[in-house]
This record gives sequence, structure tokens and C-alpha cells, in this order.
Amino acid sequence: MRIPRVLILPSLCTLANAFCGFGAITLATKALVGAPDDFPETVKWAGYLIILAMVFDALDGRLARFARATSDFGGQLDSVADVVSFGVAPAFLMNRVVVECLGSAVPEGLVGMLRFAWVCAAVYLGCTLIRLARFNVENIHEEEAHMSFKGLPSPAAAGALVSLIIVLADFMQEDAYEGAVRVLLWSMPIIAALLGLLMVSSFRYSHLLNQFVRGRRPVSHLVMVVLGIALAAVLKEVVLPLGFGAYALSGPAAGLYRRIRGRRRPKPAEPASDEARGETLDDASQADPPPHDAFASGRDAQDS
Repeated sequence: MRIPRVLILPSLCTLANAFCGFGAITLATKALVGAPDDFPETVKWAGYLIILAMVFDALDGRLARFARATSDFGGQLDSVADVVSFGVAPAFLMNRVVVECLGSAVPEGLVGMLRFAWVCAAVYLGCTLIRLARFNVENIHEEEAHMSFKGLPSPAAAGALVSLIIVLADFMQEDAYEGAVRVLLWSMPIIAALLGLLMVSSFRYSHLLNQFVRGRRPVSHLVMVVLGIALAAVLKEVVLPLGFGAYALSGPAAGLYRRIRGRRRPKPAEPASDEARGETLDDASQADPPPHDAFASGRDAQDS
């Protein structure tokens, strides 16, 4: 029995996702043993491979739904590939960049502080594993159930972390902004740990791809999407960190907004209980009749 080619394409995209993650790890290792002048360029290309893995990760799901070939096997394969590309690769790249760049700048008595980068990388990787395992358990194949995520998606977390590494590599290549380079190097492990915690949180995140692509859209909508992609390609060093950072913060911001809005909303009046209504009726029956009834009864007596 021959398998239609359209059914193989989603699995090929998933494998390409994993290959990009493996390539990023390979380039990060090459940067450690290569010439110091090639370190920023090699690190930058490792980050771009992780961004490319995000493209393949977005395509495999769309192709699977287009071919109506969604399955548990495809979901499991996708999660395994995501572990490599959005878990191991970003954590390894961040850890090695921070340790290698700060290793010579930290005094001998404070070298132990660099272990903090290892701990934060481990936290990020562990949260990625938990995030993907939870997604597999709660996954539903229908597209209507994929309009939002519970917790920050692992590709977005990897993109937020890797975009900072790309900016850092640009600064190192230009040999400028030394203060910004130091700030990024010291803050990147903390950012990685925070991104990991957002992945296992209960904040809701919109599925941007389904929000923009699903259903019929006007031509102007397509033009805006194309212009956005072109802008991101041209100004990637600016658009990528701002875009991924804004998306990572959108979950906590939306959750805080809903909580504040819920507190300001007036609570509906609770209906009176049966006992309270009964006591009210008893009090009304025992009360004196209204004056109108008394006058009426007096007139009736005079008439008689």
C-alpha cells in the first residue's frame, strides 16, 4: 500500500525541526573550539537555526490538518523534536555563551557564580519537558481546540531566549555597547528561568498562527502578514526580541487585567432564602391592615 506524499510532508517537517535543533547544538559546540573571532558569527547562526526550527514546527501542524492526517504518533514525534530544538538547544546555547563570555571577566573568587547559569539552564530545560508532557496529555486534534495555549509555548520561549543571544552576538561583532553586553550576559540566565516558569504556568496565550491564518481572510489581511514577515526579516535584530518579549509578557498581562476587571465588576445580588421569604410573609400577615382598609370597613358599617 503506497502512502500519499501529502501524508509524509508533516513528518518530514517535524524531522527538519529536530535537525535544525541538532545543527544549533553542533554550531554552539563548534563556537567553543573555533577561533575567538568566529565565536559571535557561529553563535548567531546557531540562533537562526532555532528560529528556522520554529518555522518547520508551524508548518508540520498546518500540513497535518490540511491533509487530515493528525494522529497521536505525529503529536508525540512533534514533542520529541521540540525537546531538541526548543529545550536542549536553547538551554545549551545560553549556558555556553554566558559561561564562555564571563569566564575570563569574573574574578577568581566569584567563578562559582557561573554555576548559576547551569542551574538556570537546567530549570529552563526541565520546564520545557514538563510543558511538552502536559501538552501531550491535554492535546486534542480538533483545530477549534488550538486557539490558545495553557502556559507559554516552548517555541515562543526558545525564540525569546535565542533572540537575545542573536542581539548579544551582534553587539560582540561590532565591539560596541560593552555595558549592554554585560547586562545581557548576567540577566540571560534569569530570563531563561523566568521563561521556563511561564511555560509551566496557567496563563493563557493566544495561538497567533491560528488567529491569523485560520478561516477566510481578506486580501488586506494577507498583505499585512506578508509585510510583517518582511519587516521581521529586515529588522530581525530589533523585531525578534521585541516581538517574542511582548508575546511572553502577554499572558501575565492578560491574566492581571482579567483579575482586576473581575474585582471591579459588581457582584450580583444573592436571592433571598426560603426561610427569609417565609419570615417576611409571616410578618406581613401579622401586621395591622393599612389605613385604606380601615376606612373602607368603617364606611361599610355606616352603610349597613
